[in-house]
Amino acid sequence: MPEPPKPDASKVLTADDRVGLDKFEFDEEPFITVDTQVCRTCEGKPCLYVCPTKVYRLEKGELVYNTEGCVELGACAVVCKHMGKGAIRWSYPRGSYGVGFRFG
Repeated sequence: MPEPPKPDASKVLTADDRVGLDKFEFDEEPFITVDTQVCRTCEGKPCLYVCPTKVYRLEKGELVYNTEGCVELGACAVVCKHMGKGAIRWSYPRGSYGVGFRFG
């Protein structure tokens, strides 16, 4: 995969621009699993709002998720009201997988 272009140092980067600089090494072994059956009982679905890379979204009223692009913040697990019930199980990816941050 080619290196992303270096940003103009005089330009203020948006969050999307910054995430675009990061390198993601997808791991076949899941480091986030979500029991979407439990999520159906959640009224507020705070995971939709705390994830900066929008790993979680609603499709036809159902919670869906895609771990590719996760920046490993872990806020989804912290705000999950049903975490004790196994709604969101989150851990860091195995070594050398996951996100590699680049700063330009």
